[in-house]
Formats: sequence, structure tokens, C-alpha cells
Amino acid sequence: MLLSTRIAVFVSLAFILAFGTLAVIGAQRETLAAQPYTRIAIAGQEALWREILQTETRRLSMLRERIATDAGVIDAFRRGDLPSLRRMALTWTQPWLTSGELSDLQILDHQGHILVSSSALAEPARLLDISTIGAILDGQEPAGIRQVSSDAFRIVAAKRFENWDGSPTVLAIGSKASGPLKSFAEAMNAESYLVSTRGRLVEGTESQLWQNLALSFPQRIGSVQQDEVNDRLYAVTAIPLADISAGSAGLLVAAQDATETLLALDRLTTLTMIIMAAVAILTVGGLYFYLRYSFNPLRRAVTILAALARGDTSATLVRRSDDEIGQIASAITDLRHNLVALNEARRQRELQRRRQERFVRRQMESLAETLEPGAREEVLGDLGRIVAATKGGAEPSEAVDPIARLIREDDQLGPIAAVLQQMSGRVVDQHRRLSELVARLREALVRETQLATLQQELAIARDLQRSVLPADFPERPSFAVKGLMQSANEVGGDFYDFFERGDGKLVFVIADVSGKGVPAAFFMAISRTLLKAIALFENDPAVCVRQLNDLLVVDNDQMMFVTLVFGVFDPRTGHVDYVNAGHSAPIRVSPNGGVSVVPDHSDVAVAVMDEVEFTSHSIDLAPGEMIVLYTDGVSEAFNAEGDQFGDARLLLALEDFRDASGPDAVAQGILSTVKTFENGVHQSDDITLLVVRFSGPVASPALPRPLETLAGEG
Repeated sequence: MLLSTRIAVFVSLAFILAFGTLAVIGAQRETLAAQPYTRIAIAGQEALWREILQTETRRLSMLRERIATDAGVIDAFRRGDLPSLRRMALTWTQPWLTSGELSDLQILDHQGHILVSSSALAEPARLLDISTIGAILDGQEPAGIRQVSSDAFRIVAAKRFENWDGSPTVLAIGSKASGPLKSFAEAMNAESYLVSTRGRLVEGTESQLWQNLALSFPQRIGSVQQDEVNDRLYAVTAIPLADISAGSAGLLVAAQDATETLLALDRLTTLTMIIMAAVAILTVGGLYFYLRYSFNPLRRAVTILAALARGDTSATLVRRSDDEIGQIASAITDLRHNLVALNEARRQRELQRRRQERFVRRQMESLAETLEPGAREEVLGDLGRIVAATKGGAEPSEAVDPIARLIREDDQLGPIAAVLQQMSGRVVDQHRRLSELVARLREALVRETQLATLQQELAIARDLQRSVLPADFPERPSFAVKGLMQSANEVGGDFYDFFERGDGKLVFVIADVSGKGVPAAFFMAISRTLLKAIALFENDPAVCVRQLNDLLVVDNDQMMFVTLVFGVFDPRTGHVDYVNAGHSAPIRVSPNGGVSVVPDHSDVAVAVMDEVEFTSHSIDLAPGEMIVLYTDGVSEAFNAEGDQFGDARLLLALEDFRDASGPDAVAQGILSTVKTFENGVHQSDDITLLVVRFSGPVASPALPRPLETLAGEG
């Protein structure tokens, strides 16, 4: 590339950089200048929303006070006449608020259970959470907005009410958020939306516009953004909503059509960029043509220098000016005169070089003695050919010997350099092999130490995992239970658990976590701990599994999940309530030897998605009947031929063990059968079994309470 072209390109890049910097600075300046107005707009919208919300909560508070002080309501509540109390609540609320405004009137106890509700739903959403109920019982009277479910916001006013069975209660009234939201939209002359903390639309005045807006908003700070929908430009403002319990309830979003203003700004910006581009093109183009004209004498000087470089000393350059080009012409003339003197000096240097070459050869011969035998012989042979060629003995082999050819072309300096390069390469290669050998030895020592440490840590993890499994407790008069687990690796993802609750019922679970190794073991420990904590206070297995799913699905970045069968067994009747979340169906073994699979009522696995509803199912065990639960490590075991153990072999094995003395013998027998089938093949997955046998009801009115239950109550 010519120098003039390089200068033109450099100037062009400088213009582009300068204009780009100015554009970025201008955009940043506009952004900074717009920030005060953005904060004012957000503050104004927050003030408007607070005023609308206060108006609505005052209305609810007035209705709440009138209901709370009504003698008939108080008397019906004290008598426990809940149907009459609900009718009176409806009588109060219907004439006070216009049609459709009131969502629900609820009276809740200190644990958050709904005692009275005006809603027609069987399980209405609670208007208050436990923490807010506690604050109200401490004397506060909060009022504000709250997201009561994934698809509903409510304006709520609440206060402390009468005692129910000796415990204080809370009276809460909630109205739909659509009315205040519509008032806000009319005041702002914009479409308005209520968005949950997860970014989902809950309420809105124009849902189609929201679906077309491709924006995401920060949750706890106000923000202003722009978006284009159907050739219209919208200014979208999002302000955070404070929950009634001082937390975050989501966002209030307002989308205002600002097409005319934003288009005018875009046109002004486009015009400015066009003008800047035109100025840059004209400037760079003029500079390019000027440089081409100015550099023509310099190009002639370069042509003369090329001729001199080829050895043509007849080429001359006439000095025609006193500028830099003229000075270059004088220098070229002086260069021509110096070439003759240079040739003579070269002849003298050649004599000196030959003496130095002989010294170098002797030193190279000494250095070659330090190489390995094969490399040393090759180097000495090359040096011998150089000496022979110098004395005239290399002519017969010039056509095939590259050393002899280099001697004829370069007079020994090239061959010596080539031999020296070969020698250096061999020395470096020899040193490299030694260094690699030392490095591999060091790496092997480090890896051996790391492997020993890792094996020790995995052994500790295996012992810790086995320590959390439930210990066997003595067989009860009405039932017996046995669980066992054999991990495929040091730690596994399967687990089982069983314990007696305070009401005498046996809670049991068997589960399989996705994946293997340490991550699965950690997820197993978390799942087991959470499920046990929930099951101590919740009777319905479906509710327990749903709460476990809601806890595990949050921040589940590794996308792990767990399949399980969770059940509650009543030893007084043999009744079992259970939930199957993506797990293998349980197997019933009757006392007469019949084996059958419980009909598959499997739900989705736990921690796969949020807001999943699980279903409880029930079976009744006859006296002497057993229920067997297992993980896929049993049915998916393989032998050396690649055959799978399968469900059919499992059922046949259970028939063989139908006369076993108890769950322990059945579990150990199944494990032994699987191991015999594998016949030494490495175990591919964790093997876990849980067997519960119903012996039959006993005359004693109560079962012995386990130490774990007594310790939990203490």
C-alpha cells in the first residue's frame, strides 16, 4: 500500500473515531440530561399511585371498622356461627362497594388459616401472609396492595379482631386492583399494567399491547424505556410497588404513546449524522488527491533506489529542488559513489571471514561431543563434508548433497549456519525431552496426592450421606418397615426416609435425584431435609410435595429434579395416602402371594417447574399385605450380556419372597437377586428399596411414640 494511501486511511480512521466519540458523548449527554426529568416523571407517577391507593384503602378501612364494631357480627363470631357470620359479611359488603369491586372478606387465625370468607371459592387465596398477620396482632393496622396469587393483586385493609377459641384473629378486606389501575391509566392517559416480581403480567388495561412490548424491567428501582409497536413509539415507565408487608409486590408499568416526539428526535439525529458523514467524505477525498500529487517525486526516487539495489550503478537522479525530495536525490548520488568502495571492503572482510569459519568449525566439533551418539555422528559428518567440499572433493556429489550445493552458492557460511541450526535443534530437542520427563514426573506426584485427598473426601461424604438415612426401629405390633440403599459410586442421589408422627401415623418416602455424584448427593440432602420439615406439620401428602416443589424450584440453576413416592400410612386401619411424582409405581404383595403394581397415577417430577399441583391417591392394605417401593437402579440393572433386570423379573422375585418373615428379608432378598443377576457387572445406578408391611390393627388405642417425635416436640 502506498504511503499516500496509508496517510489517507489513517486520516479517515481519525475522522471516524472523532465523529464516533462525539456521537457517543452526545448520546451520553442526552442520557444524563434526561435523568432529572426521568426521576421527576417517576416520582410524579409514584405520588399519583399513592394517592389513588390511599383513596381505595380509606374506603376499605371505613368498611372494615363498621364490620369490626357491628354487634351482630361480633356475637355470631363469639358463638362460632360461621354461616350466619358469612351472610352478615355479605350484607355489609354488597351495599358498600359497587358491583365487582370487592374481592373477599376474610377472618384469619394467628396461623393464617381462613376461618370465615365471603368468597365462593372452596380454597380462596389468603389476603395476608403469616408475617403480616403477626404485625397486625402486635397492634399495627396495615393497608395497601398485595399479590395474593400468581394472577391476582388485591388492595387490602386489615386489623385485629375478636378471639376465636382463645386465640386472636385478624379481619381483612380486599378489593380488586383493576379499579385503581384504571384510575391511574385515565390520569396518565396511558395503558397501565401490574407486573409480578417474576415479570409476569397480572392486571392490565390493554393486554395485547403488553404482549407486543419486548422489554424487561429491573424489579426494585424505577426505570423509563422506549419500544416500537405497530409503527408507534411508546415511552414505558416502570415504578416498584411496595407490598403491604413492606416487601416488593412487583411493578406498576405505564405505556404512553410518544410517537410524534420520539420521531422528531430521531429525524434530528439522522440529519446530524448525514451532515457529519458528508464533511468527513469531502475532507478525506481532498486529502487523498493532494497526497498523490505531492508524492510523485518521491516515487521516482524509490525507482532509482530499486535499480541501485539490483547492482545497476548507471542509474542517476537529478536534483531539481531544495526540499526533502532534493535531499533524497543528493543522498542517492552519494550512495552510488560508496558502492565501489564497498566492494573492495567486502573482499577484505571475506578473508577475515574464512579464518573465523575455521575457528567456528572447531568449536562446533567440541560441542557435538556433548550430544547423543546418533546426533553427534550426523553433525560431525556434515562438518566433514564441508571441509571436503572446500578442498574441491565435493563436486561429484553436488547434485544430491545439499551441503555441497550450499558451499558452491554461499562459500561455507550457509552450510555452517545450517549445521549449527541442526545442532541447536537437536540440543533444544534433547533438553525439551528431559524437561517434559521432569514435568510429567512432577505432575504424576501432584495427581497422586490429589487423588488420595479426593478419595478421602468422598469416603467422608459417603459416611455422612449414610448417617442421614433413618435408623431401623423395632417392629411395631401393627406394622413393620425396612429400607436399604446401595450407592453405585461413593455418594449417590437416591434416598429414603420414614418416621412416626405425633398422631401415630408412619410417614415414608423414596426418591431418586437426577444425575449422580456429589451434586446429586447435595440435592438429595436438601430435598430430604425440606420434605421431613414440611411433613411434620402438614397432613396432606399432595400439599407437602407441592410445598417441597415450590422451595426447590427457586434458584435451581443446575436444573436438577427429583422423582419420589411420598406417603402417609395409618397403622390403625392400613390406609395409605400417597403422591407419585414421576417415580416408579409401588408394588403390592398380598398375604396369599399375589403381586400387583399399584395403578400409575404419576405426576410431574419435583423441581421441574413452578406452580405445579400434585394429587393424593390412597390404597388400603389388608392384614399381612406389604407395599414395596424401589428406584430405577433395581429395574434398570444390567448383566454382562446387556440384558436389563426389568419390572417383570422384579415381580417374579417378589413372588419368591412372599413367604419371607418380614420387610427386612424381602428387601435383602431383592438386593441379593439383583446382584446375582448382574453377576459381577459394575453397578450402573443406586439401588434403593423401601418395604412397609401392615400386620393388622391391634387392640391398643395408641402406638408407642418414637424418640424422634418426642425430641421434636421438646
